[in-house]
Amino acid sequence: VLAHELARASSGAPLPTALRVTDVAGPGWMDGNAIYYRLAYAQGQRTDAYANSRWVESPVNLFDARLRNAAAARGRVVSYATPDVPSLRVELVDFSQVFDRPDASRGVVRLRATVFQSRGVVDQRVVQADAPAPSPDAAGGVAALTQATDRAIGEVLDWVAGLPLSTGAPVAGPRGVGRP
Repeated sequence: VLAHELARASSGAPLPTALRVTDVAGPGWMDGNAIYYRLAYAQGQRTDAYANSRWVESPVNLFDARLRNAAAARGRVVSYATPDVPSLRVELVDFSQVFDRPDASRGVVRLRATVFQSRGVVDQRVVQADAPAPSPDAAGGVAALTQATDRAIGEVLDWVAGLPLSTGAPVAGPRGVGRP
């Protein structure tokens, strides 16, 4: 299932133009490598971390790498800003395992995506992706969050592919108009 989700995130509609992906941002609690969970059935707003389980990097860095790989699979990703290349900025809002019952949980990834171009903001969208955890523990949470990440990335890249982005090609006008 996980390979299928990653393939879907990477193989959707091609990007219509080169794209700059800015560094993914997130709240301070995502700076570390803790795996977070919430007990929605008890205290839905309280987030706790697993005591003996960790990500290999911060969730923000892991999401950033998957986003860049999926975007590169769909088109040309550039690391520099130019007026003719649109930029995608993603801000993670939530990245946690949510327990709806003691024996059932899901991975929840919520983000805000914004596309900018030389004229300013092109569009902005909030995306939430959920995926059921195969087990009610940290390993199940990791699997669910990986799957939810790939779903969210697929949705964001499909959205970007459908935006009216300029390709950076000069617009041809009538000869002599606006030229000295």
